[in-house]
Formats: sequence, C-alpha cells, structure tokens
Amino acid sequence: MSLFTHVHAETEMTALTLDSQWQVDLPAASVTFATAYGNFTYPIQLIGSIAHAAGTWMWGWQEDNIERFPTQALRLAQAVLDKGLAVGIPELATPVITLSETPSLVLRLAAQTIGQVSHTLTVDAGRGLSLVFAVDMGQLRPLSSHDLVEVAMQATDLGVTDNHLDALECYARRNGFDYLVTSHDPLTAMVGSPAGGIEIESDEGGRFIGLRERTLQVQRQAS
Repeated sequence: MSLFTHVHAETEMTALTLDSQWQVDLPAASVTFATAYGNFTYPIQLIGSIAHAAGTWMWGWQEDNIERFPTQALRLAQAVLDKGLAVGIPELATPVITLSETPSLVLRLAAQTIGQVSHTLTVDAGRGLSLVFAVDMGQLRPLSSHDLVEVAMQATDLGVTDNHLDALECYARRNGFDYLVTSHDPLTAMVGSPAGGIEIESDEGGRFIGLRERTLQVQRQAS
C-alpha cells in the first residue's frame, strides 16, 4: 500500500463523511452513508482497534474479537495473521502492539496492502477506544493536477518512508496512472491520471525537492 494511495483514499472518505450521516452495521459487516444523493452501503472489515490511554493497537484477529464480530468482518484480519506467520513479521502476528514502537499508520498500511483495500474508516467506540475498519468502496476516482499535488504533499509529511519517488511510482502503478521518469540528472518523473498530471523532481535518495502541476498527460501507461 503506497502512502499516496492511503492519502488519496482518506481524502475520498473525508469528502463522503463530511456532509453525511453514517452507521456501521456489525452483523451485516457493512457501513451505510446517508447523503443528499441517496444512501450508499459498502462492505467493511475490522483491521484493528486503538486503546488511546494505553497507547496500544490490538489486531482484529485477536481472540476476544472472534466472539464480538461476525466472521465475514474478520477475514482481512485473519489474512494479516496468516501473512505475519508465513513471512515471520512479529508486528503482524502479535495480538497487541505498543504504538510508541510501531505507529498505527504502519500497521494500517500493512493490512491494507495484504487485503488490497484502499479506504479505511475510524469509529469512536467510546471509553477511549477506536475501531479501524477497511471499507470496500471500489476504485479510487481520478485526481486533478491540483489534487495530485495535495496528495503528494500530504503523503510526504507522514514520514513513513524517505524514498518518496518509489512510493509515488507504487501509487501510480497500482491505480493505473501514467508514470514516466523524464530525467536522471536531476531525477525527474511525471505522473498523469485521466484528470490531470504532476511533475516531480527528487534528490538521489528519492526525496521530493520540487513538485508542480502539469497540463500535459504522460503517454506511457504504468504497468
């Protein structure tokens, strides 16, 4: 899961929840948004929960959740556990994680990558507990040049990776956007979606040092 995909998806989710009423139906493993354009229902999966006072993350596959949530809402969490055991990643196979050691964003990105889902929804469950759900809303919408600039700037501010260019390429290829390296001195790349494009200049380590909107579309499709 690219940081850029995460920010892109969270931007869409914020736009949907901003002017709507929404309700999670745990038995049905779904969330419904009531908007001015009608009601929209999407499947959900429990990724994990955050205990704010304790500063901990508990994975959805943890035994206590099996009694509280329907099986169909825990399939992604089980996939996280299976992957963690298969490849030997302790953070994915340990029921409770201390967030001061591993930020919740890293855990969320890992789950989204394993489940190939983009959107997430955080629900206040009371008593200092937040539930984090993956929401299957289908494909991400194309972004304008201005939106792409905003997504790139927000993603780099998250500080999860130092190689911004690699993360951007992952984002472009996953979402079928055009991606092309146009220069190696300095290292410059272009990304184009059906609605707009941007040009990025980076240093040798892949960190962005320049970012601008582009009106022309890149011609080579990412694959």
